[in-house]
Amino acid sequence: MVSRRNYVTITLMILILMFMFMFTGVLKQELNEYNVNDYEETYISGMNATNMFRPDKEDDGTFELPRRYAVLVEPEFTLEFRDVVTYWCTYTKRGLQQYESLADYVIPQENLPEVVIIDGRYIDVDRDLPIMQELTRRGVHLVFARMPHVTVMTESPELCEFLGIRSVRNREILVEGVHLFEGFLLGGERIYATEVDEAGLQNLEMVIHWYVLDGGTKTYIMGMLDESEYKNENMPAVLWRKSVGNARVFCVNANYMSNMYGVGFLSAMMGEADSYEIYPIINAQCMTVAEFSGFAEDNSEELESLYSCTQPALYESVIWPSLIAITEKTGGRISLLTAPQLDYSDDREPDHEILTRYMGLVKEAHGEMGVSMGRVSETPLETKLSRDYSFYVEGADGYPFISLYTDNLKEVMSAPWKRYFPQLRTIVTAPDDEEPIVDYLDRNIVMQRGTAYGRDHTYGGNLATMGYETALGYANIVLDMKEVSYPKSGEDHWENLSRELGRNLSTYWKDYDAFTQTTLTESDARVRKFLTLDYRAERMNDDIFLHINEFEGSVWFLFKLNNGKPGQIQGGTLQDMGGGYYLLEAEETEVIIEVESTVAEFYR
Repeated sequence: MVSRRNYVTITLMILILMFMFMFTGVLKQELNEYNVNDYEETYISGMNATNMFRPDKEDDGTFELPRRYAVLVEPEFTLEFRDVVTYWCTYTKRGLQQYESLADYVIPQENLPEVVIIDGRYIDVDRDLPIMQELTRRGVHLVFARMPHVTVMTESPELCEFLGIRSVRNREILVEGVHLFEGFLLGGERIYATEVDEAGLQNLEMVIHWYVLDGGTKTYIMGMLDESEYKNENMPAVLWRKSVGNARVFCVNANYMSNMYGVGFLSAMMGEADSYEIYPIINAQCMTVAEFSGFAEDNSEELESLYSCTQPALYESVIWPSLIAITEKTGGRISLLTAPQLDYSDDREPDHEILTRYMGLVKEAHGEMGVSMGRVSETPLETKLSRDYSFYVEGADGYPFISLYTDNLKEVMSAPWKRYFPQLRTIVTAPDDEEPIVDYLDRNIVMQRGTAYGRDHTYGGNLATMGYETALGYANIVLDMKEVSYPKSGEDHWENLSRELGRNLSTYWKDYDAFTQTTLTESDARVRKFLTLDYRAERMNDDIFLHINEFEGSVWFLFKLNNGKPGQIQGGTLQDMGGGYYLLEAEETEVIIEVESTVAEFYR
């Protein structure tokens, strides 16, 4: 029997515990401002398209030394590489000159270009080879973005010698895989060889010309054949370099340079061309959960047959916990870009109270919310915008939506979205390797393109990721939840999609852990700073001097060092990323990096 004293004591303890838990919940609800975007203040006023660096801009004289610049030689009727080279120059702050043929180009007496990029399919050997030889004699690097036609190569021994080719063994060969050697792209070595059960991974160019290289060349990518029959030096070369005095001649025997990830290949080539290379990057790794539509009972019959619950219950009890588990494992931050509903033709309206709950969940996960423009019904975008706006007014309590996702950029840019989302600063678009990665869409709106879909992994996609990380230190992994709400096959079921997403994020992006995990708004601020940034680098003896224009906070660079190792640094910090690459965080406008020699020589 419980005594009266013990009874009172137990009762008081229960009341105290109830009060503590209830008080904690109330306090949490009252003090956590779920209608506030914690990342809104990352924006730096005045950073917009008007002060972005463009490669065709006149040098404003900010720096005393002449700006590095590239020359692109490509006929007007092809323009296959123009966008890649233009954006590479934009991102690395180089100037750019363009010519239709080498015959149109006059080599200047002073202020030579750093590199001449050539579409080799349209050269005239008799006319152009002497020009190329003169350029290399004067220390200008060459990049053959595409090789001359194989017939031209077989008929031109002098051109073959100039490009480092000993023989043309076969006009075409089907290789068994592709081997990317360590030290070229950020991320290390890759062997893209296909096993029988992985046939869906291989989407690289596998039929190539079989060039056997001469001595004095360095291979970065080669085609793979049976090792019991062929030695490495006789394998088909895909990307290599020949040294000609102080100049380097790079040859690309595949269709890599017409894709936008070619910007990473160009940066890697320049990193191999001289004793060091340094260039600005964004340093942002984003996870965009797009078309998140757990607010209305869209496609209820099919979802209930698959999961035994409606769409809101599926999202809240199954999908959201899985997303949180993935972010906790990978260190990512969720940018949840919501779609109140996907089917606007039915009478099932979204529940704004569910939105309010997600605002709290996202806040607790240190993420942010944005909006998505996807739908499955034939509803005009302006109608969708109007209906979504009413939903957000009722459920979001004034939350500032700063980011938007669309897989149809042209449609969105012609719609009056500014009327409904006046604080919008960044638009995320679906992955597309033929389009620029970051740019301004108008004076104030930044475009951040997805770099990969989270569910997909192919060899070509992996190579593209390495290119984007090398060029920009940037990734934007997109998870399109419309596929879950309206599955087309078993691959779209959440248990399969989440498994692929978790595996891909924890495996294929692990090499880039040194880069910062950000939300889209944080990334937007870094993109603006990156596009505005200008700099100059020079080496004097054992010191590399980096001069940067004015900036707030920190900016980031990739530093590639080919001979020696970094010593003391002033004005910033370095982090080793492997393969000779270092992540530099600059905290001052003047950075000095000391280079210490090593015992082993670097043979170039």
